[in-house]
Amino acid sequence: MNEALTEHLAIAIGGYALAAGVGWWRAPARFSRMFDGMRDSSAAAFMTGLVCYFLGAFLLVLHHRLDDWLAAVVTLFAAGAMIEGLGFLIGSGTFVALAQRIGLAGSWRIWASVYVVFGIAMIAAGLARL
Repeated sequence: MNEALTEHLAIAIGGYALAAGVGWWRAPARFSRMFDGMRDSSAAAFMTGLVCYFLGAFLLVLHHRLDDWLAAVVTLFAAGAMIEGLGFLIGSGTFVALAQRIGLAGSWRIWASVYVVFGIAMIAAGLARL
């Protein structure tokens, strides 16, 4: 097993969150259209759910530690991806509507900022521990 798996996964998760946050800041309308597309397309919602679920499951198989704060965050991120995937698979229309209400209803700047800060923090934490 990779001795620095937690750190490498933290950097990867941070890179994803940073890119998503910056992308959301640069093109908020694109993110809105993405949610509309998932709400309007059962295939897009199903595929999103499938990818999220299996990515989260794969990460949990590789990493399911709670022995320190960074390991716990990585494990919780993986579990969250699985839950998100299940949400898309079980009730895509309702799940997308909820996500739109939480993330797009006038507060997208806050959520994009949270993603950017989380991403930078995860990258920094992973690099600091390598």
